[in-house]
Amino acid sequence: MPDLGEANGRRPTIRDVAERAGVSKSLVSLVMRGEPMVREDKRRRVQQAANELGYRMNLAARTLSTVRSRTVGVLVADLRNPSLVDVVERAGQVFEEEGFSTLLISAVVPSRPTSGRRIDSRAIAALKDLRIEAMLVVGSVPDRKALAEVLGSVPVVVAAADADGLRADVVRNDDRLGMRLLVDYLVAAGHTAIAHLGGRGGVVAEERVAGYCEAMAHHGLESGIVVADSDFTEDAGYRAAARLLRGASPVTAIAAVNDLAAVGAMSAVADAGFRVPGDLAITGYDDTFLSAIRQVSLTSVNPDNSGIGYLAAQCVLRRIDDPGRPVEEHLLAPRLVTRYSSGAPERKPSSGAPREKAANHITIGIHAQARSEIMNGEATR
Repeated sequence: MPDLGEANGRRPTIRDVAERAGVSKSLVSLVMRGEPMVREDKRRRVQQAANELGYRMNLAARTLSTVRSRTVGVLVADLRNPSLVDVVERAGQVFEEEGFSTLLISAVVPSRPTSGRRIDSRAIAALKDLRIEAMLVVGSVPDRKALAEVLGSVPVVVAAADADGLRADVVRNDDRLGMRLLVDYLVAAGHTAIAHLGGRGGVVAEERVAGYCEAMAHHGLESGIVVADSDFTEDAGYRAAARLLRGASPVTAIAAVNDLAAVGAMSAVADAGFRVPGDLAITGYDDTFLSAIRQVSLTSVNPDNSGIGYLAAQCVLRRIDDPGRPVEEHLLAPRLVTRYSSGAPERKPSSGAPREKAANHITIGIHAQARSEIMNGEATR
Protein backbone atom coordinates (compact mmCIF):
# COMPACT_ATOMS: atom_id res chain seq x y z
CA MET A 1 0.00 0.00 0.00
CA PRO A 2 1.54 3.39 -0.91
CA ASP A 3 2.79 5.80 1.75
CA LEU A 4 0.30 8.67 2.02
CA GLY A 5 3.12 11.17 2.56
CA GLU A 6 4.78 10.10 -0.68
CA ALA A 7 1.49 9.96 -2.59
CA ASN A 8 0.24 13.49 -1.91
CA GLY A 9 3.46 15.32 -0.91
CA ARG A 10 2.56 15.97 2.74
CA ARG A 11 3.25 14.34 6.06
CA PRO A 12 0.48 12.06 7.36
CA THR A 13 -1.45 13.36 10.36
CA ILE A 14 -3.27 11.76 13.26
CA ARG A 15 -6.52 12.37 11.33
CA ASP A 16 -5.18 10.28 8.41
CA VAL A 17 -4.32 7.44 10.76
CA ALA A 18 -7.78 7.57 12.33
CA GLU A 19 -9.48 7.43 8.92
CA ARG A 20 -7.29 4.54 7.74
CA ALA A 21 -7.92 2.53 10.93
CA GLY A 22 -11.62 3.42 11.11
CA VAL A 23 -11.37 4.86 14.63
CA SER A 24 -11.53 8.27 16.28
CA LYS A 25 -8.61 10.68 16.57
CA SER A 26 -8.75 10.44 20.37
CA LEU A 27 -8.31 6.67 20.18
CA VAL A 28 -5.27 7.09 17.94
CA SER A 29 -3.85 9.55 20.48
CA LEU A 30 -4.38 7.01 23.28
CA VAL A 31 -2.55 4.34 21.30
CA MET A 32 0.36 6.65 20.49
CA ARG A 33 0.71 7.52 24.19
CA GLY A 34 0.73 3.85 25.12
CA GLU A 35 -2.40 4.01 27.26
CA PRO A 36 -3.27 0.51 28.55
CA MET A 37 -7.09 0.79 28.39
CA VAL A 38 -7.23 0.44 24.57
CA ARG A 39 -8.49 -2.93 23.29
CA GLU A 40 -5.74 -4.99 21.69
CA ASP A 41 -7.50 -5.41 18.32
CA LYS A 42 -7.98 -1.67 17.94
CA ARG A 43 -4.39 -1.02 19.04
CA ARG A 44 -3.17 -3.32 16.28
CA ARG A 45 -5.39 -1.60 13.69
CA VAL A 46 -4.05 1.84 14.66
CA GLN A 47 -0.44 0.69 14.67
CA GLN A 48 -0.86 -1.00 11.30
CA ALA A 49 -2.45 2.14 9.82
CA ALA A 50 0.35 4.31 11.23
CA ASN A 51 2.99 2.01 9.75
CA GLU A 52 1.30 1.95 6.34
CA LEU A 53 1.08 5.74 6.26
CA GLY A 54 4.57 6.33 7.62
CA TYR A 55 3.15 8.31 10.55
CA ARG A 56 5.54 9.30 13.34
CA MET A 57 4.47 10.75 16.68
CA ASN A 58 5.52 14.40 16.99
CA LEU A 59 7.57 15.06 20.13
CA ALA A 60 5.92 18.41 20.75
CA ALA A 61 2.45 16.88 20.43
CA ARG A 62 3.39 14.10 22.79
CA THR A 63 4.64 16.62 25.34
CA LEU A 64 1.41 18.61 25.02
CA SER A 65 -0.56 15.51 25.97
CA THR A 66 1.01 15.38 29.41
CA VAL A 67 -0.02 17.46 32.41
CA ARG A 68 3.55 18.47 33.25
CA SER A 69 6.70 18.26 31.17
CA ARG A 70 9.09 18.61 34.14
CA THR A 71 11.41 20.36 31.71
CA VAL A 72 13.26 23.65 32.08
CA GLY A 73 14.52 25.64 29.12
CA VAL A 74 18.01 27.08 29.46
CA LEU A 75 18.82 30.05 27.24
CA VAL A 76 22.55 30.92 27.18
CA ALA A 77 23.84 34.25 25.93
CA ASP A 78 27.18 32.84 24.75
CA LEU A 79 28.05 29.14 24.78
CA ARG A 80 31.72 30.02 24.24
CA ASN A 81 31.94 31.90 27.54
CA PRO A 82 33.31 29.48 30.18
CA SER A 83 31.86 31.55 33.01
CA LEU A 84 28.31 31.04 31.72
CA VAL A 85 28.98 27.35 31.11
CA ASP A 86 29.95 27.01 34.79
CA VAL A 87 26.60 28.51 35.81
CA VAL A 88 24.69 26.21 33.46
CA GLU A 89 26.46 23.07 34.71
CA ARG A 90 25.69 23.79 38.37
CA ALA A 91 22.07 24.66 37.65
CA GLY A 92 21.72 21.47 35.59
CA GLN A 93 22.89 19.39 38.54
CA VAL A 94 20.18 20.88 40.73
CA PHE A 95 17.48 20.26 38.12
CA GLU A 96 18.58 16.67 37.67
CA GLU A 97 18.51 16.04 41.41
CA GLU A 98 14.94 17.36 41.50
CA GLY A 99 13.81 15.18 38.58
CA PHE A 100 13.72 17.91 35.92
CA SER A 101 15.15 17.69 32.44
CA THR A 102 16.81 20.63 30.70
CA LEU A 103 16.70 21.80 27.09
CA LEU A 104 19.67 24.04 26.31
CA ILE A 105 19.83 26.49 23.40
CA SER A 106 21.92 29.48 22.41
CA ALA A 107 20.15 32.79 22.86
CA VAL A 108 21.33 34.33 19.62
CA VAL A 109 21.11 33.51 15.95
CA PRO A 110 24.52 32.51 14.55
CA SER A 111 25.63 35.42 12.39
CA ARG A 112 28.57 37.39 11.19
CA PRO A 113 30.02 39.83 13.74
CA THR A 114 29.07 42.80 11.57
CA SER A 115 25.38 41.84 11.43
CA GLY A 116 24.79 42.29 15.16
CA ARG A 117 23.39 39.91 17.77
CA ARG A 118 19.70 39.06 17.89
CA ILE A 119 17.72 36.49 19.81
CA ASP A 120 16.77 33.22 18.15
CA SER A 121 12.99 33.62 18.39
CA ARG A 122 12.25 30.40 16.50
CA ALA A 123 14.36 28.27 18.83
CA ILE A 124 12.75 29.87 21.89
CA ALA A 125 9.28 29.31 20.44
CA ALA A 126 10.20 25.66 19.87
CA LEU A 127 10.97 25.33 23.57
CA LYS A 128 7.55 26.75 24.39
CA ASP A 129 5.96 24.19 22.06
CA LEU A 130 7.61 21.50 24.17
CA ARG A 131 5.81 22.89 27.22
CA ILE A 132 8.82 23.93 29.28
CA GLU A 133 7.74 24.84 32.79
CA ALA A 134 10.18 27.73 33.15
CA MET A 135 13.08 29.44 31.41
CA LEU A 136 16.51 30.05 32.90
CA VAL A 137 18.29 32.86 31.02
CA VAL A 138 22.05 32.80 31.57
CA GLY A 139 24.04 35.91 30.70
CA SER A 140 23.16 39.16 28.93
CA VAL A 141 21.02 38.36 25.90
CA PRO A 142 20.08 40.99 23.28
CA ASP A 143 16.63 42.48 22.74
CA ARG A 144 14.94 41.63 26.02
CA LYS A 145 11.66 43.14 24.81
CA ALA A 146 11.47 40.65 21.95
CA LEU A 147 12.42 37.85 24.33
CA ALA A 148 9.62 38.81 26.72
CA GLU A 149 7.11 38.75 23.86
CA VAL A 150 8.20 35.29 22.76
CA LEU A 151 8.19 33.83 26.29
CA GLY A 152 4.79 35.23 27.19
CA SER A 153 3.64 33.82 30.54
CA VAL A 154 6.52 31.33 30.93
CA PRO A 155 8.18 31.88 34.36
CA VAL A 156 11.68 33.34 33.96
CA VAL A 157 14.82 33.48 36.09
CA VAL A 158 17.93 35.36 34.97
CA ALA A 159 21.39 34.24 36.10
CA ALA A 160 24.69 36.13 35.78
CA ALA A 161 22.96 39.20 34.32
CA ASP A 162 20.27 41.76 35.05
CA ALA A 163 16.57 41.30 34.26
CA ASP A 164 16.65 44.43 32.06
CA GLY A 165 12.94 44.58 31.20
CA LEU A 166 12.00 40.98 31.93
CA ARG A 167 9.72 40.12 34.82
CA ALA A 168 12.14 37.67 36.36
CA ASP A 169 14.01 36.65 39.46
CA VAL A 170 17.68 37.63 39.18
CA VAL A 171 20.73 35.90 40.60
CA ARG A 172 23.97 37.66 39.80
CA ASN A 173 27.32 38.83 41.05
CA ASP A 174 27.85 42.38 42.35
CA ASP A 175 29.77 43.51 39.26
CA ARG A 176 30.47 47.02 40.50
CA LEU A 177 31.97 45.74 43.72
CA GLY A 178 34.07 43.19 41.86
CA MET A 179 35.61 45.83 39.60
CA ARG A 180 36.24 48.09 42.58
CA LEU A 181 38.15 45.24 44.23
CA LEU A 182 40.40 45.03 41.18
CA VAL A 183 41.10 48.76 40.99
CA ASP A 184 41.74 48.96 44.74
CA TYR A 185 44.23 46.11 44.45
CA LEU A 186 46.04 47.65 41.47
CA VAL A 187 46.29 51.04 43.15
CA ALA A 188 47.67 49.39 46.30
CA ALA A 189 50.27 47.69 44.07
CA GLY A 190 51.46 51.09 42.86
CA HIS A 191 49.47 51.57 39.66
CA THR A 192 47.83 54.87 38.83
CA ALA A 193 47.57 54.59 35.04
CA ILE A 194 44.86 51.92 34.92
CA ALA A 195 42.74 51.37 31.82
CA HIS A 196 39.59 49.31 31.46
CA LEU A 197 38.72 47.07 28.51
CA GLY A 198 34.95 46.69 28.35
CA GLY A 199 31.69 48.61 28.24
CA ARG A 200 30.12 46.51 25.47
CA GLY A 201 27.95 43.41 25.77
CA GLY A 202 24.96 44.33 27.90
CA VAL A 203 24.19 45.32 31.46
CA VAL A 204 27.00 43.27 33.00
CA ALA A 205 29.60 45.13 30.94
CA GLU A 206 27.96 48.44 31.84
CA GLU A 207 28.01 47.60 35.54
CA ARG A 208 31.69 46.64 35.40
CA VAL A 209 32.74 49.81 33.63
CA ALA A 210 30.71 51.80 36.18
CA GLY A 211 32.53 50.03 39.02
CA TYR A 212 35.88 50.85 37.41
CA CYS A 213 35.00 54.54 37.06
CA GLU A 214 33.71 54.74 40.64
CA ALA A 215 36.88 53.16 42.00
CA MET A 216 39.15 55.42 39.97
CA ALA A 217 37.24 58.46 41.24
CA HIS A 218 37.47 57.15 44.81
CA HIS A 219 41.28 57.11 44.51
CA GLY A 220 41.38 60.60 42.95
CA LEU A 221 42.24 59.25 39.52
CA GLU A 222 39.31 60.67 37.55
CA SER A 223 41.65 62.31 35.03
CA GLY A 224 43.22 58.92 34.35
CA ILE A 225 40.01 57.09 33.45
CA VAL A 226 40.51 55.29 30.13
CA VAL A 227 37.90 52.89 28.70
CA ALA A 228 38.80 50.96 25.55
CA ASP A 229 35.65 49.49 24.02
CA SER A 230 35.56 45.70 24.24
CA ASP A 231 32.98 42.99 24.61
CA PHE A 232 33.50 39.62 26.31
CA THR A 233 35.49 37.98 23.51
CA GLU A 234 39.21 37.33 23.23
CA ASP A 235 39.44 39.04 19.86
CA ALA A 236 37.79 42.22 21.17
CA GLY A 237 40.20 42.25 24.12
CA TYR A 238 43.14 41.94 21.73
CA ARG A 239 41.96 44.83 19.57
CA ALA A 240 41.18 47.08 22.55
CA ALA A 241 44.60 46.45 24.11
CA ALA A 242 46.27 47.12 20.76
CA ARG A 243 44.55 50.50 20.57
CA LEU A 244 45.78 51.33 24.08
CA LEU A 245 49.35 50.47 23.15
CA ARG A 246 49.11 52.76 20.14
CA GLY A 247 47.50 55.59 22.08
CA ALA A 248 48.97 58.68 23.68
CA SER A 249 48.02 57.90 27.30
CA PRO A 250 50.56 55.91 29.33
CA VAL A 251 49.13 52.74 30.85
CA THR A 252 50.71 50.40 33.40
CA ALA A 253 47.68 48.23 34.17
CA ILE A 254 44.71 46.88 32.23
CA ALA A 255 41.53 45.71 33.96
CA ALA A 256 39.57 43.66 31.42
CA VAL A 257 35.83 43.04 31.50
CA ASN A 258 36.36 39.26 31.71
CA ASP A 259 39.01 36.55 31.44
CA LEU A 260 38.60 36.03 27.70
CA ALA A 261 39.16 39.72 26.95
CA ALA A 262 42.13 39.68 29.34
CA VAL A 263 43.71 36.74 27.50
CA GLY A 264 43.27 38.67 24.26
CA ALA A 265 44.97 41.67 25.88
CA MET A 266 47.88 39.46 26.97
CA SER A 267 48.37 38.36 23.38
CA ALA A 268 48.38 41.95 22.15
CA VAL A 269 50.94 42.95 24.78
CA ALA A 270 53.17 40.01 23.90
CA ASP A 271 52.86 40.69 20.17
CA ALA A 272 53.94 44.28 20.85
CA GLY A 273 57.10 43.04 22.56
CA PHE A 274 56.11 43.89 26.14
CA ARG A 275 55.99 41.74 29.24
CA VAL A 276 53.20 40.87 31.66
CA PRO A 277 53.43 41.97 34.43
CA GLY A 278 56.83 43.67 33.99
CA ASP A 279 55.58 46.33 31.57
CA LEU A 280 51.82 46.04 32.05
CA ALA A 281 49.75 44.31 34.71
CA ILE A 282 46.59 42.64 33.40
CA THR A 283 43.53 41.45 35.31
CA GLY A 284 40.41 39.59 34.25
CA TYR A 285 36.99 38.87 35.69
CA ASP A 286 35.04 35.63 36.29
CA ASP A 287 37.97 33.47 37.50
CA THR A 288 37.34 30.81 34.86
CA PHE A 289 39.58 27.80 34.27
CA LEU A 290 41.59 29.94 31.84
CA SER A 291 42.85 32.20 34.61
CA ALA A 292 44.32 29.28 36.56
CA ILE A 293 46.34 27.88 33.62
CA ARG A 294 49.99 28.18 34.67
CA GLN A 295 51.10 29.96 31.52
CA VAL A 296 48.25 32.47 31.94
CA SER A 297 48.16 32.89 35.74
CA LEU A 298 45.61 35.69 35.54
CA THR A 299 44.47 37.75 38.50
CA SER A 300 40.69 37.70 38.36
CA VAL A 301 37.48 38.23 40.29
CA ASN A 302 35.61 35.11 41.35
CA PRO A 303 31.85 35.85 41.08
CA ASP A 304 30.89 32.46 42.57
CA ASN A 305 29.47 30.98 39.37
CA SER A 306 28.64 27.74 41.15
CA GLY A 307 26.65 29.64 43.76
CA ILE A 308 24.87 31.63 41.06
CA GLY A 309 23.93 28.44 39.21
CA TYR A 310 22.69 26.71 42.37
CA LEU A 311 20.62 29.64 43.62
CA ALA A 312 19.22 30.37 40.14
CA ALA A 313 18.02 26.77 39.83
CA GLN A 314 16.37 26.99 43.25
CA CYS A 315 14.61 30.18 42.12
CA VAL A 316 13.38 28.39 39.00
CA LEU A 317 11.91 25.56 41.07
CA ARG A 318 10.20 28.00 43.44
CA ARG A 319 8.87 30.00 40.50
CA ILE A 320 7.39 26.84 38.95
CA ASP A 321 5.59 26.05 42.21
CA ASP A 322 4.38 29.63 42.66
CA PRO A 323 4.41 31.63 39.40
CA GLY A 324 2.72 34.65 40.98
CA ARG A 325 5.24 35.23 43.76
CA PRO A 326 7.00 38.63 43.83
CA VAL A 327 10.22 38.80 41.84
CA GLU A 328 13.49 38.73 43.77
CA GLU A 329 17.07 39.83 43.12
CA HIS A 330 19.97 37.99 44.74
CA LEU A 331 23.34 39.78 44.64
CA LEU A 332 26.30 37.53 45.44
CA ALA A 333 29.53 39.02 46.78
CA PRO A 334 32.62 38.56 44.60
CA ARG A 335 36.16 37.87 45.81
CA LEU A 336 39.54 38.73 44.36
CA VAL A 337 41.95 35.96 43.33
CA THR A 338 45.49 37.26 42.76
CA ARG A 339 47.98 35.61 40.43
CA TYR A 340 51.18 36.43 38.54
CA SER A 341 49.66 38.71 35.86
CA SER A 342 49.14 41.68 38.21
CA GLY A 343 52.58 42.29 39.70
CA ALA A 344 53.65 45.83 40.59
CA PRO A 345 54.98 47.90 37.68
CA GLU A 346 58.74 47.80 37.18
CA ARG A 347 58.66 51.06 35.24
CA LYS A 348 56.15 53.58 34.02
CA PRO A 349 56.23 53.84 30.22
CA SER A 350 56.35 57.26 28.66
CA SER A 351 53.63 58.26 26.25
CA GLY A 352 55.97 57.95 23.24
CA ALA A 353 58.48 55.09 23.29
CA PRO A 354 56.16 52.17 24.09
CA ARG A 355 53.71 53.39 21.49
CA GLU A 356 56.47 53.32 18.85
CA LYS A 357 57.55 49.88 20.01
CA ALA A 358 53.99 48.65 19.77
CA ALA A 359 53.73 49.89 16.21
CA ASN A 360 57.10 48.59 14.95
CA HIS A 361 57.66 45.32 16.78
CA ILE A 362 54.48 43.33 16.30
CA THR A 363 55.48 39.67 16.40
CA ILE A 364 53.84 36.55 15.07
CA GLY A 365 50.79 35.62 17.20
CA ILE A 366 47.41 34.01 16.96
CA HIS A 367 45.45 37.06 15.80
CA ALA A 368 46.60 37.50 12.20
CA GLN A 369 43.80 39.80 11.08
CA ALA A 370 43.92 42.12 14.09
CA ARG A 371 47.73 42.12 13.94
CA SER A 372 47.62 43.29 10.33
CA GLU A 373 45.22 46.09 11.24
CA ILE A 374 47.49 47.26 14.05
CA MET A 375 50.48 47.46 11.74
CA ASN A 376 48.39 49.50 9.30
CA GLY A 377 46.99 51.67 12.10
CA GLU A 378 43.42 50.55 11.38
CA ALA A 379 42.41 48.48 14.41
CA THR A 380 38.70 48.85 15.11
CA ARG A 381 36.27 47.62 17.74
